[in-house]
Amino acid sequence: MTDRWSGSGRKDRWDRTAGDRHWRGAGRQTLKAARGRLARAREAAGQWLWQWGARLRERLRQWRERAGAWLKAKLTRAWQATHIWRRRNLAKLRHLLRLAAACFFATVAALAVMPASLFVGAVANIPAVLTRRFRFTDLGMDWPGRVFRKVWKGMADASRRRLHDQLADMATPITGERRHVGHVCDDPGADTTAPAATETTVERGGHVSVFATSAEEVANTYAAYDPPAMAAVAAEYKGLPDAIRNINGAVMALAENSAALYPMDPAMAEGVAQVAQVLEATAAYADELEPTFRQVHDLDIMRLENPRTNEHWWNVGGIDGDGALWAKPSVLATAAEEVSGVYEQWSPEAHADAATNPAMVVGAEYEGVPVGLEHLAQAVTYLATRSAECYPVDPCIAEMVADVVHGLRKAESAAMELHPAFRRLHCEEIDHNENPRNGEHMWNVPRDGGQRA
Repeated sequence: MTDRWSGSGRKDRWDRTAGDRHWRGAGRQTLKAARGRLARAREAAGQWLWQWGARLRERLRQWRERAGAWLKAKLTRAWQATHIWRRRNLAKLRHLLRLAAACFFATVAALAVMPASLFVGAVANIPAVLTRRFRFTDLGMDWPGRVFRKVWKGMADASRRRLHDQLADMATPITGERRHVGHVCDDPGADTTAPAATETTVERGGHVSVFATSAEEVANTYAAYDPPAMAAVAAEYKGLPDAIRNINGAVMALAENSAALYPMDPAMAEGVAQVAQVLEATAAYADELEPTFRQVHDLDIMRLENPRTNEHWWNVGGIDGDGALWAKPSVLATAAEEVSGVYEQWSPEAHADAATNPAMVVGAEYEGVPVGLEHLAQAVTYLATRSAECYPVDPCIAEMVADVVHGLRKAESAAMELHPAFRRLHCEEIDHNENPRNGEHMWNVPRDGGQRA
């Protein structure tokens, strides 16, 4: 019987005579073709993987470049945004260094006069040592302390004034670039003169600035207030920075609304924020008023806070003081609290009418900011005048209050640019409202912003 694997029909597929089971004939060619196809598939797969790897590497490189550019832009914006903060803190650091230098020079001056002080004290006490008929005297013993306080006070006050001027001068003018087509943007109706504090600011259409009205009430309330004792005056010194910050709260709210809610040029929000920065710098300077007052009048304050037995024997004129006044809050700060939340429930649309649209109502608020700050400056001027002429305080206290008034005037000067900038940056819209063309209302935008369904 013929072997099934050695037949003539299978001889070319498999040969067992050699005993090695190797492929022969067409089988070998089939295996070679399979190996070729496998190699080509492996090569194609390798090329495909290399191409996709190259694409992935390119995508990663592009993503890395975009991420780097985005991060660089964010860091640049953050660095630029902290420019004012860095300048403020650098100015404060220089102020601290100047105070350290003032302490050093004051100590050197005190040590310089100490030999003369000891010599004068020794000479003055010679009669008491020799005859014992004279009392020992401390003549000259207080010279080092007096020299130290004199040098320190002069250099520290100069440093504080310099710091205040540097912080207040960090505001920049309002600028904005906007292209207009078909209109001349030089606004002849823009009023760039300083507003009078005795007049109420009214925008075209009859809207009265709520900020200016509220600040006027603060000034009127404080002008009618007469502190009965120095404890009440001390409360006013302590509450002065709080009063400025309460007013600044309304200014900051106007800046935030201008950036987020009102259809205004971004330069308007930046301009209002600059006014707020000057006010905050002034409040930071006013923070030093109450500690300075307590340091200069430490003995008088001690008599009020920690009276000795029968302390009233030292009263002048036989008039007893009112100790309850020491715990009362500042009248100026309390009155200014009403101004801080003036824009919380206020809406331009609620004050608009057919003659004045909400945008012009906001313009009236911009115009009222310097008027309101003028009212606040007048209220603080009352305190400065009384401190210099009526209250029994050191002249340096009156000078510091006058410096606060100077800072408020700088904020007012910065705020005077708001309304002219409003009319300059929005001259086309204002021109369309004040001098409407035929059928001007056909350009009106719906409340939903004209979004398509």
